[in-house]
Amino acid sequence: MNDLIQFLFDFAFDQGFGIAQICKDEEYRSLADKTRNLIIINTNWKNRNELPFIIGHEIGHLMDGDTGISNYCGNALTSKERHADLYSLNLIFDYATIQYDSFEEPHDFMQQYGIPNRMFDDTVDLFRNNDDLLF
Repeated sequence: MNDLIQFLFDFAFDQGFGIAQICKDEEYRSLADKTRNLIIINTNWKNRNELPFIIGHEIGHLMDGDTGISNYCGNALTSKERHADLYSLNLIFDYATIQYDSFEEPHDFMQQYGIPNRMFDDTVDLFRNNDDLLF
């Protein structure tokens, strides 16, 4: 997980984004602040395995040019949140591909990389569209 987090931080830095790591209550949501091109990550999040996905999600908000401050809410209630979720999923998939990680089942990939269950259908679609990279 540390290598993936470093990959995501490096990616964010390459895009000109800053990252602040904070340790707050486990319910405190990470966020992206477009006005400062800054991602703020709560390293004490209740599901530590989900941290890489959260980082990718917040990167997605900044890459999409979302305005103001966007909090990680843990579900895709709006199109903005859904798009940030998809961005994170694809970014982590790219990392796995670079690492030559191979998974036969989307669920195994999700478990290995802390992808939330709400992303199952999207992960299945991603596997279908990239089956030549996975086997």
